Amino acid sequence: MPTLLTVHYESTDKSIRPAVFFATFVIAASAHATCVRPTFDAPLEVQLAALTNCQQDAHYLAQLGRLLTAQGQYADALDHLERALMLEPQLINAQLDYAIALAGVGDLLSAGQLLDSVLAQPDIPPDMRQTLGNARQRITLQQQQPLLAAQLQPDLLLSANLRFGHDSNPSGMPNVSSLALTTPGGIIVLPLAVDSNQRAGTYTRADFKLEYIGRQPDGSFWDLTANALQRTSPASPDANTRQTELTLGYSQSPTRPFAGYINTSWVGINTQGGTRYASQGLTIGMVLPPAFQPSAPGTCSARAGLDWQNRNVMSNAILSGQYSGINTTIGCSGVWGGQWQLAAKLGQDRPKDANRPGGIQMSTSLRGVGIWPLSGMGIIGTALLDLEYNSTRDTTGYSPLLDNGAVRTTQRLSTRLEYQRQLSHNINATVGAEWSNQNANLALFRVKNWGPYAALRLSW
Repeated sequence: MPTLLTVHYESTDKSIRPAVFFATFVIAASAHATCVRPTFDAPLEVQLAALTNCQQDAHYLAQLGRLLTAQGQYADALDHLERALMLEPQLINAQLDYAIALAGVGDLLSAGQLLDSVLAQPDIPPDMRQTLGNARQRITLQQQQPLLAAQLQPDLLLSANLRFGHDSNPSGMPNVSSLALTTPGGIIVLPLAVDSNQRAGTYTRADFKLEYIGRQPDGSFWDLTANALQRTSPASPDANTRQTELTLGYSQSPTRPFAGYINTSWVGINTQGGTRYASQGLTIGMVLPPAFQPSAPGTCSARAGLDWQNRNVMSNAILSGQYSGINTTIGCSGVWGGQWQLAAKLGQDRPKDANRPGGIQMSTSLRGVGIWPLSGMGIIGTALLDLEYNSTRDTTGYSPLLDNGAVRTTQRLSTRLEYQRQLSHNINATVGAEWSNQNANLALFRVKNWGPYAALRLSW
């Protein structure tokens, strides 16, 4: 069974200090106080009143945790059930209630892993094994069938997220202090202005998301999503950004042999520095039938499609273009107690203006995302790892002033690592760090940035 997180209990009287002899005497005396365990049908107030004297009674703590779980107070139940299992790890009923509470706060991965470890014990009574198996099946169903899980939720989903963090390069400035220009008279090295140098600083990011799912009797559904984001960085006001996104999609029932989908999107970005950008996109594809899907452990799915985007840079129209390409995505759940997804894209961006530096740009990207429970390490919550690699190459020289008109190539590697903890049914806390390094043959396009952050998300 996974190691459980140790919970430390403190006195509510903050004036008492452990170094004081009288406090030591009181604590020692209370530890020997008689625990009178209430009956299971006693009111919750009576159950809680016994908590002071029954901290070492695993059966009482398990009973209290079960009552709180039954009333939907999952976050409160977790603490008591966790302590009960520390005192008596073999309490099967407490293990089941603990898994239910984990699922109640949204930590399905930890709940499923805990039930797997319990079911692996050979001495489980047959009736209890059946109960545990049914609970595991329900959790697996929610993990492995996102559409069915979504049908248990409201069709209108709202969420608000607030992030505070530190960024080593919020403006995305190049990692150079001077620039070498190739001229007919030779190479001229120009120092960059102080304002062009990287300036580290804190930032805040707030975004609000609305999602509406319209389901049809045949299992198909419409999905409308609207998202508004604002990022503010006091150290680099030019990097202050407002972004809006709107997507509309339609997906056929996943039970069809060849289920198709179509998504349309609109994105608008404005920065205080003057950048104005908008794009309109269209993706058409299908979910691959089982014969073409990976035979990995767990439940997997795969899909492929065609992408098209109209990219307009209103603040510098010569950079505008049209993108077309292909994409494929493979995802599995129930693997190593977690989930993973791998996505690949290949395409090209054709300029609208023949004078655009670099001409047609070819691009490839590969992204992998994994999420897994941390219950095996004695921690409640999940970890997320997001890795992305992008490579681009122009077809003509970018500028005769840069490296004798060399063709620009870039490679960017981005990493994000997060710890997520569900505080309640609709509140999620996150701490993480992200790092990005873009390398290029032209020094002007070498960019690095990194930084930690903390976030709080509210959904309803």
